[in-house]
Amino acid sequence: MKSIILAFILSIIIHILLIFLPLDFFKKDEKKIEPPKKVEKQSTVKYVKLQPKIVPQPKKEEKVVKQEEIQRPQQFKKVEPKKIVPQKKTTKSEPSKTIPKEPISKPIIKAIPNKEVVIKPQEKRKTIENRSLENFLLSEPVPVNKKMLDKITQSYIDLYGKEYENFTNVQKVFIQNHIRTIVEITRSYFSFPDLAIKMNLNDYNEIEFVLYPNGDISGLKIIKNGEYSVYDKAIIETVQYAYKDYPRPKEPTQIRMFINYITHH
Repeated sequence: MKSIILAFILSIIIHILLIFLPLDFFKKDEKKIEPPKKVEKQSTVKYVKLQPKIVPQPKKEEKVVKQEEIQRPQQFKKVEPKKIVPQKKTTKSEPSKTIPKEPISKPIIKAIPNKEVVIKPQEKRKTIENRSLENFLLSEPVPVNKKMLDKITQSYIDLYGKEYENFTNVQKVFIQNHIRTIVEITRSYFSFPDLAIKMNLNDYNEIEFVLYPNGDISGLKIIKNGEYSVYDKAIIETVQYAYKDYPRPKEPTQIRMFINYITHH
Protein backbone atom coordinates (compact mmCIF):
# COMPACT_ATOMS: atom_id res chain seq x y z
CA MET A 1 0.00 0.00 0.00
CA LYS A 2 2.81 2.28 0.90
CA SER A 3 4.23 1.93 -2.65
CA ILE A 4 0.91 2.71 -4.21
CA ILE A 5 0.53 5.79 -2.09
CA LEU A 6 4.03 6.97 -2.98
CA ALA A 7 3.41 6.46 -6.67
CA PHE A 8 0.22 8.41 -6.48
CA ILE A 9 1.94 11.31 -4.70
CA LEU A 10 4.73 11.40 -7.30
CA SER A 11 2.28 11.52 -10.14
CA ILE A 12 0.51 14.45 -8.55
CA ILE A 13 3.81 16.31 -8.08
CA ILE A 14 4.76 15.72 -11.72
CA HIS A 15 1.47 17.04 -12.96
CA ILE A 16 1.82 20.14 -10.78
CA LEU A 17 5.33 20.72 -12.17
CA LEU A 18 4.15 20.34 -15.70
CA ILE A 19 1.53 22.94 -15.15
CA PHE A 20 3.62 25.52 -13.32
CA LEU A 21 7.08 25.07 -14.76
CA PRO A 22 7.98 26.91 -18.02
CA LEU A 23 8.32 25.00 -21.26
CA ASP A 24 11.95 26.07 -21.77
CA PHE A 25 12.98 24.10 -18.76
CA PHE A 26 12.35 20.82 -20.48
CA LYS A 27 13.89 21.96 -23.71
CA LYS A 28 17.21 22.65 -22.03
CA ASP A 29 17.22 19.19 -20.66
CA GLU A 30 16.45 17.76 -24.06
CA LYS A 31 19.39 19.63 -25.52
CA LYS A 32 21.70 18.18 -23.00
CA ILE A 33 20.45 14.70 -23.73
CA GLU A 34 20.80 15.02 -27.55
CA PRO A 35 24.07 13.78 -29.06
CA PRO A 36 26.52 16.44 -30.17
CA LYS A 37 26.14 17.55 -33.74
CA LYS A 38 29.04 17.33 -36.23
CA VAL A 39 30.58 20.72 -36.86
CA GLU A 40 31.47 21.14 -40.51
CA LYS A 41 34.70 22.96 -41.35
CA GLN A 42 34.09 26.27 -42.92
CA SER A 43 36.03 26.82 -46.15
CA THR A 44 38.49 29.70 -46.27
CA VAL A 45 37.45 30.60 -49.84
CA LYS A 46 35.56 33.80 -49.98
CA TYR A 47 33.23 34.43 -52.87
CA VAL A 48 33.30 37.95 -54.19
CA LYS A 49 30.71 39.25 -56.53
CA LEU A 50 32.36 40.61 -59.67
CA GLN A 51 31.26 43.93 -60.92
CA PRO A 52 31.19 44.73 -64.64
CA LYS A 53 34.48 46.14 -66.00
CA ILE A 54 34.40 49.85 -66.39
CA VAL A 55 35.92 50.77 -69.80
CA PRO A 56 37.26 54.31 -69.85
CA GLN A 57 35.42 56.22 -72.44
CA PRO A 58 37.61 58.27 -74.77
CA LYS A 59 37.30 61.94 -74.85
CA LYS A 60 35.15 63.53 -77.45
CA GLU A 61 38.20 64.88 -79.29
CA GLU A 62 39.74 61.42 -79.58
CA LYS A 63 36.52 59.96 -80.94
CA VAL A 64 36.41 62.60 -83.64
CA VAL A 65 39.97 61.86 -84.66
CA LYS A 66 39.36 58.11 -84.91
CA GLN A 67 36.25 58.56 -86.95
CA GLU A 68 38.15 60.78 -89.35
CA GLU A 69 40.90 58.20 -89.67
CA ILE A 70 38.42 55.45 -90.42
CA GLN A 71 36.37 57.48 -92.82
CA ARG A 72 39.33 59.06 -94.61
CA PRO A 73 40.05 56.16 -97.02
CA GLN A 74 36.42 56.19 -98.09
CA GLN A 75 36.71 59.78 -99.21
CA PHE A 76 39.28 58.89 -101.91
CA LYS A 77 38.05 57.78 -105.31
CA LYS A 78 39.89 56.11 -108.15
CA VAL A 79 40.76 58.59 -110.81
CA GLU A 80 41.45 57.26 -114.27
CA PRO A 81 44.59 58.71 -115.82
CA LYS A 82 43.79 61.24 -118.46
CA LYS A 83 45.71 61.33 -121.67
CA ILE A 84 47.93 64.33 -121.79
CA VAL A 85 47.80 65.96 -125.17
CA PRO A 86 50.93 68.02 -125.82
CA GLN A 87 50.04 71.55 -126.54
CA LYS A 88 51.78 73.56 -129.11
CA LYS A 89 54.07 76.12 -127.75
CA THR A 90 52.99 79.60 -128.54
CA THR A 91 56.06 81.65 -129.07
CA LYS A 92 55.59 85.27 -128.90
CA SER A 93 57.32 87.09 -131.64
CA GLU A 94 59.96 89.19 -130.00
CA PRO A 95 62.12 91.61 -131.83
CA SER A 96 65.35 89.90 -132.83
CA LYS A 97 68.34 91.28 -131.03
CA THR A 98 71.55 91.44 -132.95
CA ILE A 99 74.43 90.30 -130.79
CA PRO A 100 77.82 91.18 -132.17
CA LYS A 101 79.89 88.01 -132.74
CA GLU A 102 83.42 87.94 -131.53
CA PRO A 103 86.00 86.81 -134.06
CA ILE A 104 86.98 83.14 -133.47
CA SER A 105 90.71 82.62 -133.56
CA LYS A 106 91.46 79.40 -135.46
CA PRO A 107 94.66 77.49 -134.59
CA ILE A 108 97.30 77.79 -137.24
CA ILE A 109 98.87 74.45 -138.22
CA LYS A 110 102.32 74.79 -139.63
CA ALA A 111 103.55 72.17 -142.04
CA ILE A 112 106.57 70.32 -140.67
CA PRO A 113 108.64 68.90 -143.52
CA ASN A 114 109.90 65.28 -143.38
CA LYS A 115 108.09 64.39 -140.16
CA GLU A 116 107.23 60.73 -139.61
CA VAL A 117 103.61 59.98 -138.83
CA VAL A 118 103.21 58.04 -135.57
CA ILE A 119 100.82 55.11 -136.02
CA LYS A 120 98.97 53.80 -132.98
CA PRO A 121 99.38 50.08 -132.18
CA GLN A 122 95.77 49.28 -133.09
CA GLU A 123 96.08 51.01 -136.46
CA LYS A 124 99.43 49.40 -137.05
CA ARG A 125 97.90 45.91 -136.74
CA LYS A 126 95.55 46.68 -139.61
CA THR A 127 98.46 47.36 -141.93
CA ILE A 128 100.24 44.08 -141.14
CA GLU A 129 99.17 41.12 -143.26
CA ASN A 130 97.77 38.14 -141.39
CA ARG A 131 100.49 35.59 -140.92
CA SER A 132 99.62 31.97 -141.56
CA LEU A 133 99.68 29.35 -138.79
CA GLU A 134 102.75 27.87 -140.45
CA ASN A 135 104.78 31.06 -140.04
CA PHE A 136 103.50 31.46 -136.46
CA LEU A 137 104.84 28.00 -135.54
CA LEU A 138 108.25 28.67 -137.01
CA SER A 139 111.11 29.47 -134.67
CA GLU A 140 112.55 31.38 -137.62
CA PRO A 141 110.46 33.30 -140.19
CA VAL A 142 111.53 31.20 -143.20
CA PRO A 143 113.92 28.27 -143.78
CA VAL A 144 117.44 29.10 -144.81
CA ASN A 145 118.63 28.39 -148.34
CA LYS A 146 120.47 25.06 -148.53
CA LYS A 147 123.53 26.71 -150.00
CA MET A 148 123.93 28.78 -146.82
CA LEU A 149 123.98 25.68 -144.59
CA ASP A 150 127.07 23.71 -143.57
CA LYS A 151 128.10 20.79 -145.76
CA ILE A 152 127.09 18.07 -143.30
CA THR A 153 123.55 19.44 -142.96
CA GLN A 154 123.32 19.79 -146.75
CA SER A 155 124.33 16.14 -147.14
CA TYR A 156 121.45 15.04 -144.88
CA ILE A 157 118.95 17.24 -146.73
CA ASP A 158 120.13 15.79 -150.06
CA LEU A 159 118.76 12.41 -148.91
CA TYR A 160 115.22 13.77 -149.35
CA GLY A 161 115.76 14.76 -153.00
CA LYS A 162 112.85 16.62 -154.59
CA GLU A 163 110.52 15.48 -151.78
CA TYR A 164 112.13 18.10 -149.54
CA GLU A 165 110.54 20.91 -151.59
CA ASN A 166 107.06 19.61 -150.71
CA PHE A 167 107.66 19.97 -146.97
CA THR A 168 106.14 22.86 -145.05
CA ASN A 169 108.34 25.68 -143.86
CA VAL A 170 107.91 24.42 -140.28
CA GLN A 171 109.24 20.99 -141.26
CA LYS A 172 112.12 22.47 -143.28
CA VAL A 173 113.24 24.71 -140.43
CA PHE A 174 113.16 21.80 -137.97
CA ILE A 175 115.26 19.59 -140.28
CA GLN A 176 117.79 22.36 -140.90
CA ASN A 177 118.17 23.13 -137.18
CA HIS A 178 118.00 19.63 -135.62
CA ILE A 179 119.06 16.92 -138.10
CA ARG A 180 122.69 16.95 -136.91
CA THR A 181 121.57 16.82 -133.28
CA ILE A 182 119.38 13.77 -133.97
CA VAL A 183 122.31 11.98 -135.66
CA GLU A 184 124.67 12.74 -132.75
CA ILE A 185 122.13 11.46 -130.16
CA THR A 186 121.70 8.26 -132.20
CA ARG A 187 125.46 7.71 -132.36
CA SER A 188 125.78 8.20 -128.60
CA TYR A 189 123.41 5.23 -128.05
CA PHE A 190 124.98 3.02 -130.73
CA SER A 191 127.35 0.21 -129.75
CA PHE A 192 129.22 -1.84 -132.35
CA PRO A 193 128.33 -5.50 -132.60
CA ASP A 194 131.07 -7.89 -131.41
CA LEU A 195 131.22 -9.59 -134.80
CA ALA A 196 131.81 -6.26 -136.57
CA ILE A 197 134.64 -5.38 -134.17
CA LYS A 198 136.34 -8.77 -134.54
CA MET A 199 136.19 -8.66 -138.32
CA ASN A 200 136.83 -4.89 -138.61
CA LEU A 201 133.73 -4.38 -140.68
CA ASN A 202 133.12 -0.89 -142.05
CA ASP A 203 129.72 -0.09 -143.49
CA TYR A 204 127.17 2.54 -144.43
CA ASN A 205 123.33 2.58 -144.41
CA GLU A 206 120.38 4.99 -144.43
CA ILE A 207 117.30 5.00 -142.15
CA GLU A 208 113.98 6.81 -142.12
CA PHE A 209 111.15 7.45 -139.60
CA VAL A 210 108.48 10.06 -138.76
CA LEU A 211 108.99 12.11 -135.61
CA TYR A 212 105.88 13.55 -133.86
CA PRO A 213 105.39 16.60 -131.58
CA ASN A 214 104.77 14.34 -128.55
CA GLY A 215 108.14 12.59 -129.11
CA ASP A 216 106.82 9.36 -130.64
CA ILE A 217 108.14 7.85 -133.89
CA SER A 218 106.58 5.65 -136.54
CA GLY A 219 107.59 3.99 -139.81
CA LEU A 220 111.15 3.19 -138.69
CA LYS A 221 112.90 1.33 -141.52
CA ILE A 222 116.12 0.95 -143.51
CA ILE A 223 115.85 2.80 -146.83
CA LYS A 224 119.34 1.78 -147.99
CA ASN A 225 120.93 -1.40 -146.68
CA GLY A 226 124.60 -1.75 -146.01
CA GLU A 227 126.86 -4.63 -147.03
CA TYR A 228 126.47 -6.29 -143.63
CA SER A 229 123.06 -6.95 -142.12
CA VAL A 230 124.53 -6.85 -138.63
CA TYR A 231 124.64 -3.03 -138.84
CA ASP A 232 121.06 -2.76 -140.16
CA LYS A 233 119.70 -4.65 -137.15
CA ALA A 234 121.90 -2.71 -134.71
CA ILE A 235 120.81 0.77 -135.94
CA ILE A 236 117.10 -0.12 -135.76
CA GLU A 237 117.48 -1.22 -132.14
CA THR A 238 119.52 1.92 -131.36
CA VAL A 239 116.87 4.33 -132.65
CA GLN A 240 114.20 2.51 -130.60
CA TYR A 241 116.12 3.53 -127.46
CA ALA A 242 117.45 6.93 -128.55
CA TYR A 243 114.27 8.57 -129.92
CA LYS A 244 113.07 9.64 -126.44
CA ASP A 245 115.92 12.19 -126.34
CA TYR A 246 115.31 13.64 -129.80
CA PRO A 247 114.15 17.27 -130.08
CA ARG A 248 110.42 17.48 -130.77
CA PRO A 249 109.02 19.16 -133.87
CA LYS A 250 105.90 21.35 -133.98
CA GLU A 251 104.54 19.25 -136.85
CA PRO A 252 105.03 15.57 -137.72
CA THR A 253 108.31 15.56 -139.65
CA GLN A 254 110.03 12.89 -141.73
CA ILE A 255 113.60 12.25 -140.63
CA ARG A 256 116.22 10.73 -142.93
CA MET A 257 119.85 10.18 -142.02
CA PHE A 258 122.84 8.06 -142.97
CA ILE A 259 125.31 6.37 -140.62
CA ASN A 260 128.96 5.55 -141.35
CA TYR A 261 130.35 2.59 -139.39
CA ILE A 262 134.14 2.62 -139.05
CA THR A 263 135.78 0.11 -136.73
CA HIS A 264 139.37 1.41 -137.12
CA HIS A 265 140.88 4.85 -137.68
